[in-house]
Amino acid sequence: MSDATAEAPTPEATAPTPAREQEGAFDNFRRLIRRSLAARLLTIALVCVIGLVAVGWIAHAQFNRQMLKLLIDPEISSVLDNLIGNAGPGLEGDIVLQDIPYDPRYQQTASGRYFQIARILDDGGLDVQVISPSLFDTSIRLDPKVQARLTAPDASRTAQYIDVQGPDRSPLRVVARVVELPNVQGRYLFMAGVEPEPILAPAGNLIGLAVAVFVAFCTLMVAAVTVLQIRFGLEPLRQLQRDIANVRRGQAERLTGDYGAELKPVTDELNALVDHNREVVERARRHVGNLAHALKTPIAVLKNATHDGKAEDDVLKQSIEEMEGFVERQLRRARVAARAEARAGAQATTIGYRTPVLQNLNDLVFMMEQKYDHQKPIDISIEAESDVTFRGEREDLLEMAANLIDNACKYCNSQVVVRLLPPFESGGLMEIVVEDDGPGISEADMAKVMARGSRLDEAAPGQGLGLSILKETVELYAGELLFERGNLGGLKARLRLPATD
Repeated sequence: MSDATAEAPTPEATAPTPAREQEGAFDNFRRLIRRSLAARLLTIALVCVIGLVAVGWIAHAQFNRQMLKLLIDPEISSVLDNLIGNAGPGLEGDIVLQDIPYDPRYQQTASGRYFQIARILDDGGLDVQVISPSLFDTSIRLDPKVQARLTAPDASRTAQYIDVQGPDRSPLRVVARVVELPNVQGRYLFMAGVEPEPILAPAGNLIGLAVAVFVAFCTLMVAAVTVLQIRFGLEPLRQLQRDIANVRRGQAERLTGDYGAELKPVTDELNALVDHNREVVERARRHVGNLAHALKTPIAVLKNATHDGKAEDDVLKQSIEEMEGFVERQLRRARVAARAEARAGAQATTIGYRTPVLQNLNDLVFMMEQKYDHQKPIDISIEAESDVTFRGEREDLLEMAANLIDNACKYCNSQVVVRLLPPFESGGLMEIVVEDDGPGISEADMAKVMARGSRLDEAAPGQGLGLSILKETVELYAGELLFERGNLGGLKARLRLPATD
């Protein structure tokens, strides 16, 4: 026999077991429940129907039990008391009845009404001595455990109700009591029983029919409510789907329908997402415009130089370096925006980094002092009560703060003050204030300097993009950039950025 033949799986090994089939069906049902609201509603309706049927069955059983106690138990108790009252000693020391119950059905064979008197033997057995004529040649037989409980020496002498099997194998309701009669030796077990089914069947059938009708009515109502929920209750979701499709196709700008209080948070978030996507697209357009504007002048210089045939290595090198710098700047802005989008929370637009601020400001001040030391004497000071942690990247913090400090150093007379202010509340915005003693700018110029490509000092080198790009970076971090007249007489820039707790 080859190895392939020896290792071939048997049909029993490959056949799915019932447990696997059941598990697969359960997994399919669970996936269906997760994916469909209608399936959830139908499942809830099915559970309600099953609950109604269970409640109806329990109610019907409880009704039969209560009717048994109200109609059957009093009758057989009365018969048992009559038997005990009419029992006495016979001529041979046995027990006899002076009179039998008046009800003639106890004298009719297999009438459903029976009584029996048996002597309790020493071993716990029963010696039947008196039976009703309706039993004819049979007797009421007890379960061995029930018989042992009834005939025990320390058993209760009160009447006990039990359910046994009658002579014709029908259910029989029996009341039993152990009695010791005067002048009669031994203990005797008196029993009287009635078959309850013929008595309770009419009322039970009527109640069963009423319960069935009630359960059927409730089932129809549950089914109707479920259909209405699926048809009308889920209609706002279908309307929301249609409105989202209209937004996607460009037929609408936002979701403006009345969707109900439960869907209002969802529609608000969707509208915020739509607005955010528009903002991202607009931001990308601004970046492209900034890049085009920045490359325009170097490209013109290169064209003129090549056209006149006077292109020099220094001119070409400087122009190329400027273009590379602007391209790298815009690509970096795109990376910052991408990180902000990918790592921001649901309600925050800042990046999840932690950067100490004070040490980086000290480094910037040292670099600016080195840069402007040979140009003019500048006193750059830092005022900070304590360090603050910026919720963002170090490179972005350095770029934003360096832009403001560099402008202050460029236009100041002799003094620049940098202040670091902590946030006033947990999760708030910390503040970097850069103030100089220069000439400052007017209110109209404060708005002008933020425009892309606008410059107040045309003599200074650059493309006029520094502050506008700085503002876009601040917006990526959900911060603020404000300009106002400072206490030193010059411009006061307030950079507010998110701080960690």
